[in-house]
Amino acid sequence: MKKISILVLAAALVLVPSCKNNNKANKTQQTDIDYGEATIDQLTSEELKADMAMLIESAKKIKMVPFAKANSEGKIVLTEKEKMVKPDFLISPDAAKGLVTLSQKYRAIGMLTSDKSIAELYSMSVAGYNENIFKLLTDINDPALTDFYTLPSLDIESNREAFSIFVDEEYEAGRINYFWEGVSAGMVEQIYILTRDVDKFMPMFTDELASEITFNFVCLHDGLTKTVNASPEMESLNEILEPLYVINAITVEELRSQLVSVKGDIEVAREKLLK
Repeated sequence: MKKISILVLAAALVLVPSCKNNNKANKTQQTDIDYGEATIDQLTSEELKADMAMLIESAKKIKMVPFAKANSEGKIVLTEKEKMVKPDFLISPDAAKGLVTLSQKYRAIGMLTSDKSIAELYSMSVAGYNENIFKLLTDINDPALTDFYTLPSLDIESNREAFSIFVDEEYEAGRINYFWEGVSAGMVEQIYILTRDVDKFMPMFTDELASEITFNFVCLHDGLTKTVNASPEMESLNEILEPLYVINAITVEELRSQLVSVKGDIEVAREKLLK
């Protein structure tokens, strides 16, 4: 991973499990072959199965940025005066109407769902978001995606069991590429939102949550790297996100500093995701 300090990354992965080393027991269970008699093809196949099994388990640990929560004391609460100044950085729900490819549609769902959370925070109408997200889900016709993204916003952020089921079903359905497309776009949109008003959103973070953001990008990088090997078309997505892999914060202050430093890169990545 470019520019990541070995020491800082090691410290981050003490706090959150590594995508590459998580669940070693899983690997042992998956690799049930006689190595003394195995062919090269068998060994390679079983290794890939075990590696993918670990990647799936790590993917389940990705967490959305909890915009609806501030800290243990409750939600972020905006005053009526603050709500009067509506955010001007959200994607228009109508942007979904011009999308053609499945990649674009999966990305749009991740991004529009994130923006819908902010619209709700500011007491804005979310009818347009609901309408266009539902239209995208209908066009895509992916039951696992529909089941997950029709949950209430709070459940999307916090329902780990629902997300775990979503991951399993997407992999079982052979939609590995599209799963990472949607998750990647949603993560970019979430950190883009954070950079729009760092002072407002930083109070919701603890050092643990900051390290989880780092874990998300470690896992994302690992997931896309493995996916590219099987699906070369994913290389363009990996290239879009590459400047963001420098995020390696394990404290709130580090995260704040890094978000400010990559603010421009986040804007560029966001613009490219729906093209």
